[in-house]
Amino acid sequence: MPPLPEPEPDMNRQRELVRWAPLVIAGAILVWHALQYGFVTDDAYISFVFARNLAEHGQLVFNPGLPPVEGYTNFLWTFGLGVLIFVGVPAAPASIALGIGFGLGGLWMSFRITERLLGRGHPLAAVPALLLASSSGYACWSSGGLETQLYTFLIIAALDAYLEALDRPRALRRMGVLLALASMTRPEGPLLVALVGVHRLARNLLVERRLRPSRDELLAAAWFLALWAPWFAWRWWYYGWPFPNTYYVKATDPPPGCAASLSAEACAQVRAAAARAAEVYDAKMRGHGRYYVWRWVEQTALLWASPLVALGLVAPRRSPRLVFGTLAAIVGAVYLYYVVGVGGDFMGLHRFIMPLFVLAAIVVTLGVEHVTRVGARLLPEPVGRHVRVFVAGALVAGCFAHQHRLTTASLRFGNFRNDRGIDTPAYLRVYAHDRALIGQRLRPCVGPGDFAIYGGVGAMPWHARLPGIDVFGLVSSRIAHEVPRGRDRAGHNKWGPDPLLAEHRPTIVMHCYDIRRTPGVAPLACAGFWERQGFERVVLHVPGMLERGEYYTFLVRADRRMQCPGLSR
Repeated sequence: MPPLPEPEPDMNRQRELVRWAPLVIAGAILVWHALQYGFVTDDAYISFVFARNLAEHGQLVFNPGLPPVEGYTNFLWTFGLGVLIFVGVPAAPASIALGIGFGLGGLWMSFRITERLLGRGHPLAAVPALLLASSSGYACWSSGGLETQLYTFLIIAALDAYLEALDRPRALRRMGVLLALASMTRPEGPLLVALVGVHRLARNLLVERRLRPSRDELLAAAWFLALWAPWFAWRWWYYGWPFPNTYYVKATDPPPGCAASLSAEACAQVRAAAARAAEVYDAKMRGHGRYYVWRWVEQTALLWASPLVALGLVAPRRSPRLVFGTLAAIVGAVYLYYVVGVGGDFMGLHRFIMPLFVLAAIVVTLGVEHVTRVGARLLPEPVGRHVRVFVAGALVAGCFAHQHRLTTASLRFGNFRNDRGIDTPAYLRVYAHDRALIGQRLRPCVGPGDFAIYGGVGAMPWHARLPGIDVFGLVSSRIAHEVPRGRDRAGHNKWGPDPLLAEHRPTIVMHCYDIRRTPGVAPLACAGFWERQGFERVVLHVPGMLERGEYYTFLVRADRRMQCPGLSR
């Protein structure tokens, strides 16, 4: 039998164009969609301050000259921004560009994984990328200035390497590097490492009937430990604690103390009461976490796509789809359990579970492939041949229309009311905008000896170049380790008491404030303690603020006699 003729070069180019064109379209949609949000959230400025102090002082701290406090949870992101600031790149636009860039990387990884599962050139391979580009949450947190998409990209790239290793075991080494970088980007990274390790161990036992790790598995672990372990040891040494300061703010309470005069029985009763209070508090936080997950399922329309999710997890034995499906199911279940346990997040559109967006998009696409493969057999040949394209097109169009409405609503000016503690992107954008203006207006007012107590510790200290701590304890080890949790809003679990805050000897107090549309110093119900400490109320006119007005009342130590444009008493 004569050999088949080789495809002509023009035909190959045409096939490659058809293969890549949907992914390019998805990328263009994502860039457009992300720029609809195009904001930097207030929390991102916390990392900016650390990064700037690294670039300018060689210290990864919030307040140079004071003991270091690990007030960030995104080392790799913060360190990278510090490098960019050092070479003269502005932090805010760099963070947006990097976020969108890694968001595009996530689209590419979803395409690679889907081709691994369905075959090179499969007509549905770009569907996950199109779904993600249409997603309000994925687009929002490709903006925002945070590490969300860097972390997501590293996790999904590690999963791609894990699947590649089914045919090419050396890819496990790349997976080890990627998981190490992910674990240096977010504290949830080691949880994913553990899940991948458990999955690999179970697969080795059930499929290959072995316990002994292979050479490539050992090298993957070695690469992970070689990168992650020295970094972890350094940060424990540098900051003095094994976990980030934010962990102690959000998840721990100091041990209940007992007065020396109390008996052992009375002391036990005190500890039991504290344990019961902690149980009640944790139950309330889990309720917030369940609502957070429910809103993700509802707002992404995963609730309606759940039959496709179920079908997408069905796979033949010993197939790459089974490997992916079981790992995706395990990661999804454990990750959501973790999110529920910590109470979710206060920022809208689900940034806390962004890696699950990608897994869900791929699983839904596998469900579409399952349905259309069965349907094609039941339909006449001309229709059956194109049924998967019709169904996939309808799915993507429906997703885009649904998410476009969500994007429009989430960005509508005035949509500031939080949803059971979850802020809308519209509010996050305006909040950061107004605090940036306050910080810029404060910049000529502050001097070298000033120290502030902040509410939101982000855009204001960045723009004002004013050191300080926040009342929630994100950059205060004392609040983190000495104050019990008492607020049931995710990320704002503790509140430093005024006497403890006063021990920092601030000259400016801005967690007790008011913003109004009319001039004049506003009354502050929270000012009594501080006024007894010698503070006075002042008002700063900040033109351009959007949320509540342009007149910002706060507290300054009276003997400071602060003077600057727009300030009055």
